[in-house]
Amino acid sequence: MEISSLLAFVGLVAIGSYIQTISGFAIALIIAGGATTLGLAPIDFTANVISFIALANTITAVHKHYRDIDLEILFYASIGVFCLTWAGLLLLDHLSSQFVKQLEILLGIVILFSGTLLMIRPRALKRVSPNYAHLAAGSFGGLLSGLFGVGGPPLVVHLYRQPLAFPVIRTTLLGVLGIMPITRIGLETYSGNINESVLKLSLFCVPVSILTTLFARRFPPRVSDMVMRRFAFSLLCVMGLFLIISNF
Repeated sequence: MEISSLLAFVGLVAIGSYIQTISGFAIALIIAGGATTLGLAPIDFTANVISFIALANTITAVHKHYRDIDLEILFYASIGVFCLTWAGLLLLDHLSSQFVKQLEILLGIVILFSGTLLMIRPRALKRVSPNYAHLAAGSFGGLLSGLFGVGGPPLVVHLYRQPLAFPVIRTTLLGVLGIMPITRIGLETYSGNINESVLKLSLFCVPVSILTTLFARRFPPRVSDMVMRRFAFSLLCVMGLFLIISNF
């Protein structure tokens, strides 16, 4: 990767990490959408780098709060992740070799839909969803994780509707989001797709992500949460629409 492309990619990591720290999620969407929109790297390569960044980001956020995890939800959602991540990887392999434009359009749709979720505050349910619902949310997230490394949105919608304390929701969500990159990295390593280029770029990006996360916690922006959500929403919509329109 050229120096200019490397700096642009690292810049996307910093922006995504900062916005995720403030708004709750978006790092993978911004990196995947930005890298594809700017033509910095293929989707499959970017998704592998995102997996390492997401794993480091999650460990940083969870290690002091792991006792808040709802183990039952984590268990069933993780089964879904394990079951469908491989299917997403198979679909990615097929589309990236023969249907690149269609793959980028699909990524654009996912980014556009996920950006919209930032503006929605889901109503809490009266009771915790049954285990098959956790399994379904984890499965859909695993499919998107395998495809693009962006499996968070289905789980964000599902978990934020649960009538549980916020620390439990947040930490359980982060726990499942930590299972996703572990699963993806394991499967991609077995397939021989975690190569030297992926590891080198990840070594550049992971420290940037962690430092930006710590910076955002120490110096949050002097704007409301809604303003940050609207900024993230606008950024994701622009990237999503560009990927859709440019491939028609």
